Amino acid sequence: MALSTTGPLSLGDINAELGRTRTASISLDAAENGSYGTINQNSPFRPSSSNPASVSEWRGYNHAATAPSITITSYSSGNLYFTIAGTGYSPSTLTVKASTTSATGPWANSTAGSNSPRGVSIPTVTTWYMIEDALNTSIFSNVYQFVVANDTTPPSIPTGLYCNDGDGESTTSIFIGWNASTDNKGVEGYNLQRKAGANGTWVTRYSGPNTFYYDTGSYNTLYYFQVRAYDAAGNYSNFSSSASWRTGEIVCFVEGTLITLPDGSQKPIEKLKINDLLLSAEIETLNDTNEVAKLYKWSCDYVAENRIIAPITNIEPKIAYKTIILNNGLLEATPFHSQLIQREGIWKFIPIGEVVVGDKLYGLSKEIIPITSVSVNFEERKIYPLTLSPSHTYFANGVLTHNIKPPDPV
Repeated sequence: MALSTTGPLSLGDINAELGRTRTASISLDAAENGSYGTINQNSPFRPSSSNPASVSEWRGYNHAATAPSITITSYSSGNLYFTIAGTGYSPSTLTVKASTTSATGPWANSTAGSNSPRGVSIPTVTTWYMIEDALNTSIFSNVYQFVVANDTTPPSIPTGLYCNDGDGESTTSIFIGWNASTDNKGVEGYNLQRKAGANGTWVTRYSGPNTFYYDTGSYNTLYYFQVRAYDAAGNYSNFSSSASWRTGEIVCFVEGTLITLPDGSQKPIEKLKINDLLLSAEIETLNDTNEVAKLYKWSCDYVAENRIIAPITNIEPKIAYKTIILNNGLLEATPFHSQLIQREGIWKFIPIGEVVVGDKLYGLSKEIIPITSVSVNFEERKIYPLTLSPSHTYFANGVLTHNIKPPDPV
C-alpha cells in the first residue's frame, strides 16, 4: 500500500499507512523523526527533514518500500551476472570492482552501464568481484568469489628453434629465436637452456615472455639450445628439438707482429703486457666501439685522425689454426680480425678474411698501402688478442688496425 501521490490526505490515511488505527492521535513531528518506528527511509517518497512535516509531504509515501540493492548471482564465460532491486531504484552507471588478492581488495575498477551481464576479463586465478553504484557509492553488492579450477594442461611445445649471429661481438654473440606456443589459459613465458658441447650440462639462459634471446659465449665453442613453454599455473611443455651454433675463433695478429709505441718505436706483440702504452689513432668521424656490429656500420670517404696514447687493458696468448696473410706477410691475422680498409673510395672496417686484392690500408705515416696479395695459412700459429681503452685502434707493422672486444662472462 502507498499513500496517494495527488489530492488530499488525512491524518487517518497517514495512520493507516503507518500501521496504526485511523483514529489514533499522531504528531507529524514525531512521525517524521521515526518515533513510531514505522518510517521507512527507503521509501521513494517521505517527509523532508524539516520539522514539522506538512500533510502534503506524505503524498506517495510507501510504508512497504524496499531498500535498493545489487546482488551478484554468478559468473560464466567472461560474464558477471547480477540483479538490481529496490523500490524505484534504477541506477544508470555501475562500477565492477575486481581483486585477485582478497575479498577486501585492492580493487581494479571498470565503470559502465547497469545492464546484466557485464563482460569481464576471463580470470586465470581466483578472483573476487563487487559491484558499486557509480553515483551513490553507499550502495554496493555482495562480494562474489570465482575460484579458477586447477589448470593441469601444459602449453604446446615451441617449434622452429634456430640460431644466428647476434648483435654483439660477431664471433661470440648468438641470436636464438623460436615460434610462440599456445595454451588453454595463455602462455606465461619460455625457459631457454644451453649446453656447451654434446656432453655438456643444460643450464637455463633465459626465462621470460619473449620468443627470442641474445646470448654470448666463448670463442670457438659449439653450443646447443632447447626451449620449453610454461603457463601461469606452472605447467611446462616438453622441450623443443635442439638447435646448435658454433662461435667464431678468437681474433688478432700472430707472434712477431710489431706494435708501435708512443715514441714511434716498435715492440713484438708477444712482448707486450697489460698497462703498456701504445700509439693509437682517434678517428674523428668514428664513434669508436668494441662492438663489431656497430663498428661495421661506420664508413667515411676520408680518414681524419688524431694520435693519442692508449693502455693495454687485456692481452693473452691463444692458438689459431687459420690465418689470413696480406702482402706476403705485411699483416697476418685470424679471419675475423677487424681491419680498416679503403674500397671504392670508402673507408670502413671489415673482417680481414673479407679483404681482397685492390683494397687499401692506412699506414703509420698516413700513406695509403695497396693490397697486392691475399693468402690463407692453415698452420698452427700463436696469436695475442689485445684490448685497449679508451681508444681501440693501434698500429701493427705500421698499419692502422682495431683491437678485440674481450669475451663477455659466460
